[in-house]
Amino acid sequence: MRPTATGNSRTSTTTTLFEARQEPSMANETVIKGHEEIVKQAIAAFDNLPVPPGIELQLPPPSTTTLGLLYEEFVPGQSLSATVEIPAKYGNVMGLLQGGFLAAMFDDLMAPLSYLTSQNPTTSMDLTTHFLRPVFVGEHLTLTATIRKPGRSVIYIAAEAHNGSGKLVATAISAIQVMQVPKP
Repeated sequence: MRPTATGNSRTSTTTTLFEARQEPSMANETVIKGHEEIVKQAIAAFDNLPVPPGIELQLPPPSTTTLGLLYEEFVPGQSLSATVEIPAKYGNVMGLLQGGFLAAMFDDLMAPLSYLTSQNPTTSMDLTTHFLRPVFVGEHLTLTATIRKPGRSVIYIAAEAHNGSGKLVATAISAIQVMQVPKP
């Protein structure tokens, strides 16, 4: 089945530390900007992927839409960034973002970067998150995931989250398994 697009778009001019350090490689100088364009890229990447019976791919996946992530910039083989406004429903009793939701946001950003890089389905093997500053309900965050070590069977990815003032609020690292699927 062909993947379907969900979600809405919003643009941002926020530059993260990863974006400032990373330059597109000479092999692939494509930079894709905007939620809808990045979703189109993902749909094209999965167009010929074998899918188990009864499974319909939805891109972005329902979890990404539920979390409110909007993709901002994709540098193929290097990085993916997204923005999010923290809704009240993800707050704890003190009005702060509950950390598990931020960990889920990191996971939901690293996953598409890994499958767009490998051109195969992937699954997280681990996820380590470090919370550095409190994040309040209503704040805007920019999350950026960057490939640290690509591989045929495992991809290592690091990510950062910055608040609207540009301050680093959390980091994450993940090892992501590439699931080898026969190409049609």
